[in-house]
Amino acid sequence: MKVDYPGKWTLDDQRADILGKFDNYYEGASEWESGNQPAKDEANNKDAAERYFTLITDFFEYGWGDAFHMSPLKNGYSFKASMAYWENNFALHMGLKPDMKVADLGMGIGGPLRRIAEFSGANITGLTNCHYHVKRANLVTSRLESDWLKERCHYVVGDYNSLPLDSFPDNYFDAAYFLESLSHSEDRVPPLSEARRVVKPGGIVAGWQWMLRPSFNYSDPYHMELKRGMEYGGGLRNLNKPAERHVEYQKAGLEVLESWDMGMQAIERGWNGWWTSLTTGHDIPSMLTSSHFGRRLTMWTVWVLETIGVAEKGTLRTAEMLEHCGYSAAVAGEMHIFTPTWVTISRVPEK
Repeated sequence: MKVDYPGKWTLDDQRADILGKFDNYYEGASEWESGNQPAKDEANNKDAAERYFTLITDFFEYGWGDAFHMSPLKNGYSFKASMAYWENNFALHMGLKPDMKVADLGMGIGGPLRRIAEFSGANITGLTNCHYHVKRANLVTSRLESDWLKERCHYVVGDYNSLPLDSFPDNYFDAAYFLESLSHSEDRVPPLSEARRVVKPGGIVAGWQWMLRPSFNYSDPYHMELKRGMEYGGGLRNLNKPAERHVEYQKAGLEVLESWDMGMQAIERGWNGWWTSLTTGHDIPSMLTSSHFGRRLTMWTVWVLETIGVAEKGTLRTAEMLEHCGYSAAVAGEMHIFTPTWVTISRVPEK
């Protein structure tokens, strides 16, 4: 897939205007070393997340390809092959099989959705509240060579706190999953409750989630500053620990079956930590894009492009906003107080 430089595409609104509106949702928590946490958002971060993904999609496609998530990395595997391996592993743990009806709640531009559909043979309906994502997903899917795969990939614009009934009726899906999307809501109970509603009794609701590890200390100012950086730069809210997240699953009426840190599991198997892509880079493409050096290179490049009028105003500020998340996540990962690869498998109770 051809990926252009960040900021090339013209958005529905000016990038600088969108960024200004996004910053308002994180007022007081958008500056380094402020120590401030985002204020409560009565809309459950819905509007902030939509503006966030409208802003950063070009950057993520440039740095990460079509999968806006992190995963463990294996020597001898490319960055993309490593991510695909764990996406398929996630599908296996959910028990996905050919022709099952599955919901991807928070699909991004559909990269993992397409790979999981190809791997499992499931029919997957993806949802995002970002119109820009659906435009990109439809464009990428139109270029697929396989009609078989195209028929299994469907994209819908909507809010996972209140799923559109026409595409997400009661007890319709065999399974649903959130792949690094659940922490974009401040309160996870509403989206988890919607997943419970649309999945048949006995079906699986799974999450691959950003999570504070049990060793995270809410009383440590440095830990909290890293949490702030991840939330502001990642469009996230209220990152919490596994035991607290399990309570949210239970309040949504789901039975938690399994819950573990997939990243640490991978390290035990000889893989490299997921944070490698953010520090040194895993392979040449990630060294030039997502690593610390690559992110600095991107910021310098977009500064030049914005200065000469090629990239639109606000592109550099977007890159700087993302650096809050990249730096904070890498440090928190190396400290083993945070992971973006915590997996929870839950079940809708049988009636």
